[in-house]
Amino acid sequence: MKPLIAFLLLGWPLWVSAVEPDVWFQRHAEGWFWYIDPPAEEEAVEEIPEPQSPAITPAVFNPKAELEAFQKKLENAQALAIMHPNRENVMAFLYLQKEAMDRSQAFSESWQHVVWTTPTLDHTLVRPTSPKAVNAYYDAQNENRKIKLQQLAQTHGLFYFFRESCPYCKQFSPILKSFATRHGFHVTAISLDGGPTPGFPNPQLDNGTATRLGVQTVPAVYLVEPRSRSIQPISFGLLGPTELEERIDSLMNDTEGGT
Repeated sequence: MKPLIAFLLLGWPLWVSAVEPDVWFQRHAEGWFWYIDPPAEEEAVEEIPEPQSPAITPAVFNPKAELEAFQKKLENAQALAIMHPNRENVMAFLYLQKEAMDRSQAFSESWQHVVWTTPTLDHTLVRPTSPKAVNAYYDAQNENRKIKLQQLAQTHGLFYFFRESCPYCKQFSPILKSFATRHGFHVTAISLDGGPTPGFPNPQLDNGTATRLGVQTVPAVYLVEPRSRSIQPISFGLLGPTELEERIDSLMNDTEGGT
């Protein structure tokens, strides 16, 4: 028995050294439960993406729609105040009406400021409104018109159709005579009844020209360009000298614009 015990004692370190280091007595902290199940694998949890909230598109400002909505609101308030004119309805309409007037006033003031500070948008620079500016404007217009009419008189003449018995012709004839003298126009006076008229004592008799031109109302004035035989009506009836000038000037402007 003793030899066996000695053998076991002598062989103990050899047996121990042959065992892997991870023996149960080296893991004494685990006690008798040193043999434990391996840790369970964590189940992969599928991540569900959170739903994204829809992008909020900022509202687009629509001034026309806003104006129409305000006008409709004002009209409805007015209709309600008319159909049910109690204090609340009338007051609501008046407040909306005041808001509309305030907006209109603000727009008017802004519009005026823009026009005053932007010469290209200021129509009064072309057609002035102040008394002194108006006088200067018309003086310049008259001077330009005078020059244009004098130039026109060098290439054009006037046909003047009248009747001796026509009371309007008697008043218009001196006006036309003064106009022609001032601007240098040659006037061919044509009597439809053979008689004279003030300022044109020796008229020509109508040879059918009045019929070809369709003259039915006198006094009648036509602008004539001899080289091209162009004849254009200027006026019918009694006119003043300024009106006559403006009509010829306007006719020539239209002709120049069309060419």
